Amino acid sequence: MPLLKDLRKVSGVHRSESEGEGFTLVLAHHAGGSAASFLPLCEFLPADWRLLALELPGRGAAARTPLPDTVAELVSILLPALAPQLTGPYALLGHSMGALVGYELARGLEKLDRPPVLLGVSGSPAPHMRREDDRHLNLRTQEDLVGFLRDLGGTPPEVLDEPELLDYLTGLLRMDLTLLKSCPDDSRDVLDVPLCVYYGEDDLTAGHELVSPWSGYSSTDVSIRSWPGGHFYLYDRPAEFAAQWVSDVRASPRLPGSRPTVRQEASWG
Repeated sequence: MPLLKDLRKVSGVHRSESEGEGFTLVLAHHAGGSAASFLPLCEFLPADWRLLALELPGRGAAARTPLPDTVAELVSILLPALAPQLTGPYALLGHSMGALVGYELARGLEKLDRPPVLLGVSGSPAPHMRREDDRHLNLRTQEDLVGFLRDLGGTPPEVLDEPELLDYLTGLLRMDLTLLKSCPDDSRDVLDVPLCVYYGEDDLTAGHELVSPWSGYSSTDVSIRSWPGGHFYLYDRPAEFAAQWVSDVRASPRLPGSRPTVRQEASWG
């Protein structure tokens, strides 16, 4: 599974086998990121959850696989790899670029009659709102990309000060931002899937006005939750974010034995 990584094996936090198939969480990383981006959350997620993180082409085990030109092509590659792994209940969680990839995957999986019990979108404008602030999609020079990384935060200073690592990271970022330009921004497909929207209150790329329209992308339960911090707020508070995400998953009306939820908007804490 070169496009999927079992984070339990990578993190060393092993999964409990007590519930057989159990529950699967599928994670989609941000632009310039990788499956390993979600490692800080692993120890705070239930031990009986299987954690499958997408490893998009161009990095990690998929480093020699070229990244497709469009998001539609990417999803057409990911679906055949992912769908056979989803034999029990599962949820999708994507951060930044991963939120858009997660939404497109949820569309495809719903058409296969295999929808998630919950779709979580974090740190991303709603698809039709991306062009409202698309400055980061048009970054061309190395200086532009490095400045963007500094503004977003979340990149360790030692990476920013190491030319070889920085070249690798900005290469991934340039590739992913080029892919994002192909993401359809006129799609208003409404999923019959519960939706949770998360964002950092100081996020320069995905503030409240840009993320709140996600509420129109689900015909059922929607929640919008803000957190202190910027674009990578979830990694500043991995224990708290993981606890909220687990609570939201367990409250999904599509998960057997869950309690009902309502549309809501809340701040962290």
